[in-house]
Amino acid sequence: MISEDVLNSALRDLFDVSPVPFSISTTDFNSRYIKVNPAYLRLVGRSWEELAEKPLAIDLPYPIDLPARLERMHLLETQGFYDLTEVEMLRSDGQIFPTLITAQRRRIAGESLDIEIVIDNSERKALENAILHAARTDAMTGLHNRASFEAHLVEALSVTSDERRLSLAYIDLNRFKQVNDRFGHSIGDRVLKEVARRIREWSADGDFVARLGGDEFAVVSSFSSARPITLARYLGLAARIADLMQIDGQPIQVGAAIGIAQATHDMGFSAFLDNADRAMYEAKATGSLIEVRFDKPVHAREMKLSCG
Repeated sequence: MISEDVLNSALRDLFDVSPVPFSISTTDFNSRYIKVNPAYLRLVGRSWEELAEKPLAIDLPYPIDLPARLERMHLLETQGFYDLTEVEMLRSDGQIFPTLITAQRRRIAGESLDIEIVIDNSERKALENAILHAARTDAMTGLHNRASFEAHLVEALSVTSDERRLSLAYIDLNRFKQVNDRFGHSIGDRVLKEVARRIREWSADGDFVARLGGDEFAVVSSFSSARPITLARYLGLAARIADLMQIDGQPIQVGAAIGIAQATHDMGFSAFLDNADRAMYEAKATGSLIEVRFDKPVHAREMKLSCG
């Protein structure tokens, strides 16, 4: 049988050579470092001299009384452990990075200590963010897609008030089908990319721009009731979309039918979409190259300007 002394020596060696970061700390509120392994030092970019007997807060990017940390401390006090909990940590260079921490509170020879196993979660989080970004992004134009648009609109409507309002502009391209029929879908795709670029450049800080599919786009804007949206702004967008573009030496022009709705604080998701959709179809029905219409229930009179 292997003696306890040999086993303890092997465990100490394992602690030192393990590629997984370990830390041992006191159980008081400030949680001071007792010992860490080399992998932990590499993780946070510090030497042991910088950490010895220092509070763990030196490697945390938030106050130690943050509710999430208080909850972790409560779990250690009541059940003696927590498992694979997401915790942001701070490297010595100021970089904040995600980790998963498993911790146990142990009492050995009459002394209490906390043992943490730390997993750097940066690669997994980066992959999750990349997948989430792809799921919410229109692959062709790089704008938000319909799923992202709907999620954003639901959230934006939830915080709309009499003072802080919301507008939704539905944009449908005019004469785009003729472009596809005459020049082919590859040219049509490049037209969509150019239109997306023009809308993005026109948009203001805080605007949410999405491609809903096909040749339909949307812009969600938040504005103060003291400074309502103006017809001129969206006429400028329609005119910008209708500017002649050159693709492979071919002069190509599309127009825009834009329908705009404004949300009151008690307006539902479906009603808001229906109002913008109805205004856009009214603009589309005129057959003009560019047309902008506001939803009638919001405005006392219809405001429009046609061209072509």
